[in-house]
Amino acid sequence: MERDTERQSPVPERIYAGVALAAAVLGLLEGPRTPLVLGCVLLSLVPSALVAAGRDLPLGAFALLSIAPVVLLVAVHGVGGAVFLATVAASRVASRAGPGALVGATTAAVVALPFLPFLLPAGARDAGSVYFAFGDLLGVLVGLLVHRATALAEDLRAADARLAEAAAREERHRIARDVHDLVAHSLTVVVLHVGGARRVLRTDPAAAEGALADAERVCRESLDGIRGVVGLLRDEREERPVLSLDLQELADGYRAAGLPVALRTSGALEALPLVTRVTLHRVVQEALANAARHADPPSAAVDVAVEGSGVLVRVSNPVREGAGAAASSGGYGLVGLAERVASVGGDLAGGPDGGAWVVRCRLPLPGASTRPSRAASAASAAGTAGTGRTA
Repeated sequence: MERDTERQSPVPERIYAGVALAAAVLGLLEGPRTPLVLGCVLLSLVPSALVAAGRDLPLGAFALLSIAPVVLLVAVHGVGGAVFLATVAASRVASRAGPGALVGATTAAVVALPFLPFLLPAGARDAGSVYFAFGDLLGVLVGLLVHRATALAEDLRAADARLAEAAAREERHRIARDVHDLVAHSLTVVVLHVGGARRVLRTDPAAAEGALADAERVCRESLDGIRGVVGLLRDEREERPVLSLDLQELADGYRAAGLPVALRTSGALEALPLVTRVTLHRVVQEALANAARHADPPSAAVDVAVEGSGVLVRVSNPVREGAGAAASSGGYGLVGLAERVASVGGDLAGGPDGGAWVVRCRLPLPGASTRPSRAASAASAAGTAGTGRTA
């Protein structure tokens, strides 16, 4: 598809005007300085001068006004340096218009111009006409190259803008996942503490006060975390908030809030890469937040095993019969978490398994194959419908 014929060339118009001025000086020095020659040269310079001054002309009018005086000079005095005025004009038209009828007509005119004396009975024939014709053709090719470079530069700018937009969109999604992970986990724990305090407020005021104190502590920690995430929006150089990645501490927090959690780990979790540890912590955190909301009776079991090829995670909690469909209603929790796990080459699935809701996750280790095992693939296929469950 042909591009806009009025595209601004990356070569400044003043450069074209300067080259045209040099061609005019060459023509005056080389040929007779008669009023006709002087007038034609000045007329041919007028369009370039107007363009250099910011008064753009239609390309057709520019080509006609720049080349017509040169035609008269060649017809009267023969081929000379003034022919380069036509060369410059044709090059500028090609740089602005690109391939098309206007450039084709302009090219034909300037290439035929040096041979004009051969068509006139009293014309000054010169064998150098061939060289001038090749020079005119070269000038047009230079203009087309400039046009192509302009088009590529614009395409690169557009692609860069699209990449920047995509990066900003991905960053917004990442921050949304971080805020969800932090807020959903914290509010779940706070709700458990406040609910426990309400139930024992009259019978055990000390226990109620302790539960409210724990809820206040979790709220303050969440507030600090949210401030850190929001700080990322203000200053990209600000470091991300440092949160504890200890799974035992995470489980203890839920136990204190009233959700019994059985945590079993094997392998050296502390030796895992930071990205893997952060993702592992988010997976367990999200699964426990879901368990705190949906488990009936309230309990959860967390199994984490570090093997040669990666980390295997299984989090389960009991659910009432028929509650699985309600628990798997749409939300951002496990959907966003599945995206996070996939970004590090792992896979995650969640769904009902007998009388329990089970979240399974596999995180690869650096250097290990990221291909999911047969069991993980089967679990992913079985739990695809359940990845929408959210805290």
